[in-house]
Amino acid sequence: MEIKGLLEVIQVQRHDFLNHLQVISGLLQLNKGERVRDYINQVCGEYERLSRITRLKPPEVKAVLLIANNEAAKCQVDFIMDIETNMASLDVPGQVVGAALDCCFKQALKFLAPPEVTDRRMKLTISEGERKITIKLGFPGIPAEVVKDAEEQMALSQSLAPYNSSARLAVTDKEVEIYMVFPRRSSNNP
Repeated sequence: MEIKGLLEVIQVQRHDFLNHLQVISGLLQLNKGERVRDYINQVCGEYERLSRITRLKPPEVKAVLLIANNEAAKCQVDFIMDIETNMASLDVPGQVVGAALDCCFKQALKFLAPPEVTDRRMKLTISEGERKITIKLGFPGIPAEVVKDAEEQMALSQSLAPYNSSARLAVTDKEVEIYMVFPRRSSNNP
């Protein structure tokens, strides 16, 4: 877990919170009550998005996602999250999943961060099925030679195999998707 990254997340959150208070104060001074309500709703939406991360059970996964969200914002990458589970039934140590996610985010941001990239978006989906938890990270297509580099650098499947888990990279002309599949704990095995 990256303590420096988490401290930066806290610092950014503190700054944003104070900024939001200043905006609300300014709008109130200008008697813009309707605009204050709209702004508060907008801010609540942003914090609801972050609260989806904090509801996840594995702390290592929470930490990686909070840091990734912050890093994406610094690189002006639109980071969309669709988190459908709290991952409470995950049957793999949180640090293993966190390390795999961290590797995926670093690879994605490596390709999305350069100034010449115009389509800067990344979508994370975490879903749970009857026997597995699937994490999918998708972002716009990248050149084939870069994909080869990513496959070599990630080599996630080998590191996840001992945990009965896997990682795959799917590439089309328009999008790259990294899939990671982790087993769920059975209801008989708490």
